[in-house]
Amino acid sequence: MPPTHAAALQGLKVVECATVIAAPLCGRLLADFGADVIHVEPPQKGDPLRKFGFTKDGVNPWWKHYARNKRFVTLNISRPKGREVLIRMLADADIFIENFRPGRLEEWGIHYEELAEINPLLVMVRVSGFGQTGPYSSQPGFGTLMEAMSGFADMTGFPEGPPVLPTFALADSFAGFYAATAAMFAIYHRDIIGTGKGQVVDVSILESVFSMLGPNALVHQMTGEVPKRTGNRNTTSAPRNVYRTRDGRWIAIAASTQSTAERLLTTMGRPELIEDPRFSDNTQRVANADVLDPLVAAWIETQNLAEVDSLLRANEVPAGPINNIADILSDPHAIARDMVVAAPDGENPPLNMEGIFPKLSETPGEIHHAGGDMGADNEAVFGALGLSAEEIAALTDDGII
Repeated sequence: MPPTHAAALQGLKVVECATVIAAPLCGRLLADFGADVIHVEPPQKGDPLRKFGFTKDGVNPWWKHYARNKRFVTLNISRPKGREVLIRMLADADIFIENFRPGRLEEWGIHYEELAEINPLLVMVRVSGFGQTGPYSSQPGFGTLMEAMSGFADMTGFPEGPPVLPTFALADSFAGFYAATAAMFAIYHRDIIGTGKGQVVDVSILESVFSMLGPNALVHQMTGEVPKRTGNRNTTSAPRNVYRTRDGRWIAIAASTQSTAERLLTTMGRPELIEDPRFSDNTQRVANADVLDPLVAAWIETQNLAEVDSLLRANEVPAGPINNIADILSDPHAIARDMVVAAPDGENPPLNMEGIFPKLSETPGEIHHAGGDMGADNEAVFGALGLSAEEIAALTDDGII
């Protein structure tokens, strides 16, 4: 389906030799905004993401979601004939995304320096667990390990409990967004600064998570301490927690400024607490959260979620319900913002998935189709390289395509 408007990245050609989530998310973000992203998978095996989680009626939610808007070819780039085809694909490409273990492409005879001689404009985005250098660089880099080793899991959970890992691809997602951002930095440098040269972008999943955790290194330097697990509380402001309502739901409150805290206490019918030395400013409220939190919790548990949510919003207290996906699908704001949309899936029924974000006023992204079948675009892509039907058939028989 052709775009219905000018696309922000129209004309950008991206070749993606990557699997699972982190690096392919980079390509998907570019594809959402109009780049021609060609996803390369090994023949027979395909991308492991196709078999993530569960598949029902031929639909794998993870594949359909993360692989949307791309074109799909199969190619064994570890063999010389496959490498030759890849090089032909990269001859006029803008971006080459890969996430093999560092050194693997070089073992197959694929070197950026040689690619750059053929195509000096090429930007190579390399996504790996630990980065291209360093003593851990050759180790496998799954997101779970990065969430553990970055310090994220150690900060997450309740004081008396174990460290907690996320139940979604948090580390991979951070890395995917960083990779897409850095790719466009490199394109800007090439085209707008005007150097006319590509470069290598080295994205580490470990550093992507670590960079999101705030000023931990500076805090440690200043205090000698490491962050402690605090459950749903926050060491920087109070009250900040989740509270159970009378009807068994939960609501989050973030009264992180003096004015919002005062509005909360007034709404609770406890304005005298504003002058209480234990709660008179944020520092004191954080220090006395063990006293303040039960007071807030006791007030909230006397009301249903709808009642207390409406009351807090009316009094400009930052609060929001703990939603699940069913709640989000019926939430008027989520609907108005197209947070979930129906994506075309060929002849099959449309599939619900995350809408386009961020939103651009003049060149908004679009979802043209969900993740497609293996090799669906072999004929079109390889034919455009000048390969004849006979050559494509021969490479297929040889296990290259």
